[in-house]
Amino acid sequence: MKTTLPSSAYTRSEHLRALWPWLPLWGAMALLAIFSHGPMPMFSTRTLAVAWEMWAHGHWLVPYINGQPYSEKVPLLFWMIHAGWFVFGVTDVWPRFLEVLFGGIQLVLASVLASRLFPSRPWVAKATPWLLMGLTYAFLFGQQIMYEVLLAVWVLGAILCLTPTSRRAEPRWWLFGLLVGAGLLTKGPVMLLHVVFPLLLGPLWNDWARRNRARWYGFGLLGLLLGFAILLAWAIPAGFAGGDEYRQRLFFTQTAGRVVDGDHARSLQNHARSAWTYLVWLPLLLFPITGWLRALVAVPLTLFRRPWDRSVVPALVIAAVAALALLVIGNLDLNVPAGIPQLLVCLLIVPLLVAILRQPLEPGLRLLVCWLLPTLLVFSLITGKQGYYVLPELGGAVMLIAAAIAHLRERHLKLAAHYALGTWPLALGGFCLAAFLFAMPALVASGRLTNVWMVDMAPYARFFAVVFIVLGVLLLLPGRGEMRRLAFAGLIGTLAVNSLWTLGAWHNYDFQPTAQYLGQAEASGLPIANLGRGYNGQYHFAGRLMNPIVRLNEGAGAPPDDEDDDDNPAIHDGDTLDEFARKHPDGVVISYTSSLTQNDLRYAHLIQPSFSSWLLIWDARTISALRAGRIPPEPKLPTLMYPRDYWRYKVVR
Repeated sequence: MKTTLPSSAYTRSEHLRALWPWLPLWGAMALLAIFSHGPMPMFSTRTLAVAWEMWAHGHWLVPYINGQPYSEKVPLLFWMIHAGWFVFGVTDVWPRFLEVLFGGIQLVLASVLASRLFPSRPWVAKATPWLLMGLTYAFLFGQQIMYEVLLAVWVLGAILCLTPTSRRAEPRWWLFGLLVGAGLLTKGPVMLLHVVFPLLLGPLWNDWARRNRARWYGFGLLGLLLGFAILLAWAIPAGFAGGDEYRQRLFFTQTAGRVVDGDHARSLQNHARSAWTYLVWLPLLLFPITGWLRALVAVPLTLFRRPWDRSVVPALVIAAVAALALLVIGNLDLNVPAGIPQLLVCLLIVPLLVAILRQPLEPGLRLLVCWLLPTLLVFSLITGKQGYYVLPELGGAVMLIAAAIAHLRERHLKLAAHYALGTWPLALGGFCLAAFLFAMPALVASGRLTNVWMVDMAPYARFFAVVFIVLGVLLLLPGRGEMRRLAFAGLIGTLAVNSLWTLGAWHNYDFQPTAQYLGQAEASGLPIANLGRGYNGQYHFAGRLMNPIVRLNEGAGAPPDDEDDDDNPAIHDGDTLDEFARKHPDGVVISYTSSLTQNDLRYAHLIQPSFSSWLLIWDARTISALRAGRIPPEPKLPTLMYPRDYWRYKVVR
């Protein structure tokens, strides 16, 4: 007798089957990548340093870094790290696993949102997580213990609350408000920029919003107010607990510094970049999809369907002129009046937005357009720019691409199946990279390739060349499954690059030897100082340091180092090296140099690579004497050099 599952059990079974095989595949690759090396400076190590200082000193309300209140971030991620530490103990395993968990939830939510937006096209929901997990930038940055992947979870969840279901047309306003509040506690007010445009433009894509405008905007405003109430429930007591300077930066300076331009903003390390930066970065952010010719054809054919509205041609002309002007200004580095680049970006995006929304598009596409284009415009107009700022929008971008491919399959069968629009450009790129990797050891041996990273990676290069040949062949295959082959190749190719970098170059980023040495020095009661580069907390967690590291000036009036990416410049002892050495002759000093000398190898306590330069640890008296031209006493112990037997130590003159 044949038995049937209850409808609820059948539904759960279908949901679980929908996660196969992309979620287990992505989870395995993400865990392999994130645990192949230690936490990455400065992103992951800074987050861990803040979480550690809060944990070690009982600062549960106010984040701290290097002994001072840290106004740049809000505390939800740190609290989540603390929850795991409370159960499993203080290690870096839980924060890394937590980041992988966030990434998996992001993929699931993107798939659910795609199924909600395109109920008649189930292929879109199947393709969205595949395409998202195949993005190189999203995968690599998703391995950092940072805030953006968690923020993407709240953004996708909040937008999902606004979309109608087969049973309910009205949004779930209370859940929308809670998710906005979680996003605000994850990254601050920028959460609003990620969700406000689907809300503001709701009547353009949502039938319920069009029929009930007063309820849509009224309850939407209440949802936003609920979110801000959650943020203020933390921020107000935190502001009083952190002191006047922290309160000023928390409520005013740190947010404004990323929005406005000028000397004051630049002093806040707001990562100021040109207005067109995101337009230039888009091909990299969406790689390898940008090498898939079928996607490049499908998106414009889907958004600009014939017969065209009469506004399309003028919009395309205005956008083309603006794009050409930006290209000329950027390539020739022209000094144009302030505001011109921002105006050109507006002239590029706004006409396209208006023209697309006048097209007879389905609600799902209209939501994606209402979300992505205005958000891109606002982030382009904001002074501060980083690639990961728009990470929450990548899920929407791949959703749009998946929907465009589905439309191409329905309306343009020849284009949907034509081999010339396949993934062969990516295959050629893979073969070229494989050829270079095969030649790398010979180029290094002949002296024609002297870059330090290339020299270090050369012993492993040929193995990974085989990987890229196999992926290239996979991308050349014709027929069904092209999207999955692309996503699989993107995922495995990114993992291969990460693995090659780990084997050959991770020692330039592995500060574990330095952190352990500093931890032992602090346990012995020695003060520690950092000289010549901004300190971002990269030694605090790994060394379990309990006290701040003093930051020394190179000299009176010395300018800041170009590589200083510190988000909290207010923390500074202000002593010079000589002053510190007089006060603490046995103190420990961390210094940095672009090249080593024999005196470094002779007198330093510890040396290791640091990014593209070197990190050295001294006692204060010794380095002060050397910089003054005096000969210090001979050290009692030989210099510790990491990695041991590293070839670069043998060529120091």
